[in-house]
Amino acid sequence: MKINSETKYCQTCGIPLDIDYASLKEGQNEEYCDYCLKNGVKLYDFSMDYLIYLWGLFPEEYYREVGISHTSLELREIMSKRLPEIKRWKQKINTVHVQYKLIIKVQEYINCHLFDDLDSERLSQVAGISKFHFCRLFKAVCGDSPGNYIFRLRLEYIAFKLISTDISVPELLGQINYQNKHTLSRAFKSYFNCSIPEFRKKHSNVCLEGKNPIRVELSLEKVPNMRIAYLKLERRNNIGHSFSVLWKQLLQFYENYDLSSKGCKYVSLTLDYPLITSEEHSRFMIGVTLPQSFTPPKGFGIYEIPSGEYAIFRFKGLYHELNRAYRYIYLDWLPTSDYTLREPFTFETYINTPEKTPASELITDIYIPVTKKEI
Repeated sequence: MKINSETKYCQTCGIPLDIDYASLKEGQNEEYCDYCLKNGVKLYDFSMDYLIYLWGLFPEEYYREVGISHTSLELREIMSKRLPEIKRWKQKINTVHVQYKLIIKVQEYINCHLFDDLDSERLSQVAGISKFHFCRLFKAVCGDSPGNYIFRLRLEYIAFKLISTDISVPELLGQINYQNKHTLSRAFKSYFNCSIPEFRKKHSNVCLEGKNPIRVELSLEKVPNMRIAYLKLERRNNIGHSFSVLWKQLLQFYENYDLSSKGCKYVSLTLDYPLITSEEHSRFMIGVTLPQSFTPPKGFGIYEIPSGEYAIFRFKGLYHELNRAYRYIYLDWLPTSDYTLREPFTFETYINTPEKTPASELITDIYIPVTKKEI
């Protein structure tokens, strides 16, 4: 069989269809191969990635059906390009993209109304889908139920306020509209395995002399809003692998559009609380700053980092030492400075990258949104 631009493929398995369209009989199906048609087009109850993997296991079956010989690697590469354009898998990809956008919308709503009365009924209305469908979809994307997710975010927000400010528990309760002190104490101890006073003591100043334990350069600047194209990392079992895959996509996007010549920077935006949230629960966006007129390709989200005053800490060194910088910023610098946080979320920009720079020479700017303390 010769493969050309006119060749049609089975809309389930991706095999080329050898159909004489000039003498097509009335009622004859022209979208599926005989096997998929006889066994039902929904026969394959597994992912597109697994189907690509299976084709690589049985290249001789492809040869027997099509008469073209490929190695396992070649066949997987072919199917990796072909299947996303086939009806069944294209529908699935589009559906997943729409569903993911719905959950992003709900997460943004939760972030803005964290201590409001949030239940599945209200959140399903925000998503515009049924309560049952919403709960199932939310857990599939986030790895947890809406109730557990909100419970975690509330306690981590409270914990972060406790170590980054000198606010008293009664004052904090008044700000966040939590139930009461006793309910908070029980929930806090259950989640963090220690009481609130013990937690504060554990996260007291890192350096009692008030000296910087690492080398950072501080500047305070008013920063204009930044428009970024981003990919978002959610909780996953293999977070390191997921992070690596996203960065490869981002690097390719950056190079394909020659964004370095436009002065664009790599950005990482945390959606959780430094020093509080565990790695397996971390949520963050990685992206690239964009010119205002630039439209990124499908698959990237657009986010506006708001303008305002930022304390910018320039750190030189290995990425795995950044946590030490954050400990200094939040536990040493912030409590003794004339500033307080405007919001908990921070972001980083990367002045150079590991591909072209020795690890010890990497430069990271950490942006902390701040405002002057009221006297």
